Amino acid sequence: MVPLEIINLMRISFQSFITPFKHDPYNKDLTVEKTIEHIEKVVDNILILADSLELSENERIIAEMAARFHDIGRLWVLLPENSESGLTDHAEASIEYLKANDSFNLFEKSIQNIIIQVIRNHNKPDLPQKENETVLFYIKLLRDADKLDIWRSTCEFITRKTGKPNIINELNLSERATVTPSFCKLIIEGGIPGKNDLVTFNDFVIFQMSWVFDLHFKKSFQILNQKQYVRHLCDSLPKNDSVIEIYRMLRIYIENRI
Repeated sequence: MVPLEIINLMRISFQSFITPFKHDPYNKDLTVEKTIEHIEKVVDNILILADSLELSENERIIAEMAARFHDIGRLWVLLPENSESGLTDHAEASIEYLKANDSFNLFEKSIQNIIIQVIRNHNKPDLPQKENETVLFYIKLLRDADKLDIWRSTCEFITRKTGKPNIINELNLSERATVTPSFCKLIIEGGIPGKNDLVTFNDFVIFQMSWVFDLHFKKSFQILNQKQYVRHLCDSLPKNDSVIEIYRMLRIYIENRI
């Protein structure tokens, strides 16, 4: 059983770390605000999933810790003392933060290793092939919780047109109101698209819709269906036969898993 005092120390260390980012000069950056909001909502999501699966208190804590610190690296790299770390993968930056965290090092090594591997793989294109079932379970749990909130964030951007997603600049995506036919064709034929296949922001929207095929838990599908994220994403796209076919495929897939 994970001692309560370690859990409380980890929660305190998280709050202590993010507090400066809510003030000048960081609070001028909307990306920072959205990162903190995302982390907190992913924690909420993973605990909902954990409860639906009737996880033990110990399992629930491991899931929470992985979610709470999975994106902390996005903030860690903004600190002046870390500006020359050379880390471009935010998951690896999150792991660096944890390795230097005295409270984290109070966990048993086996728990540390689970949390590190879960964070390392939460944003990879595919699940790792050489992990044990316990680690794979938590990776799936975090990936689902993460996707559910990224869908929320993208749907809010589409609705409100505020807080442009970082991905537009990161991948130099065109904001033309078009979808790339070859990208749609890949999904319809059962292929797995990658970020390098994206040309426009609308391609990215379809890319996010295709994440449905990477969900793992019934509760995740129920939340997805309740929030109607896929419909909201699809409604923002120009309608053509390919977009309509992709939406139809996704609806059938979701319904079959509910």
